Amino acid sequence: MRLTKRFISFIATVLLILPVLAIAEMDSIGKLEFQKNCAVCHGMDGTGNNAPFIEFLKKSPPDLTMIAKGNGGTYPYKQVFTLIQDPSGNRAHGSSDMPVWGERYAVEVGEKIGSLDPRFKKEVEARILELVFYLASIQK
Repeated sequence: MRLTKRFISFIATVLLILPVLAIAEMDSIGKLEFQKNCAVCHGMDGTGNNAPFIEFLKKSPPDLTMIAKGNGGTYPYKQVFTLIQDPSGNRAHGSSDMPVWGERYAVEVGEKIGSLDPRFKKEVEARILELVFYLASIQK
């Protein structure tokens, strides 16, 4: 009887975990962030081609698959993180055309929890990091 309860518990756990693993396998969190927040301007493949909003932009968005190539073959994780977060107001694209995602994520987190408490900075940074790692994975 005791073995049966353990076995049923094990099977139930596996059945609960499998869909989560399948989703994680299909799409990373960073890829989902990219699709949700970046693809409208940069395209689903990150090249800047075939983006739904491209006709509304003043200048063509950069090819995000070429970041490493433009940096001597090394993907600059910290620089990409900083450009997305934009803590100093540099605006990654030279203007306010592109939303500052660090600021936007902070507002989303603040709305979700009811404040912009600095203790939730880690959640914002984690979302940006996922995006940075996804961008690293699509480099040519």
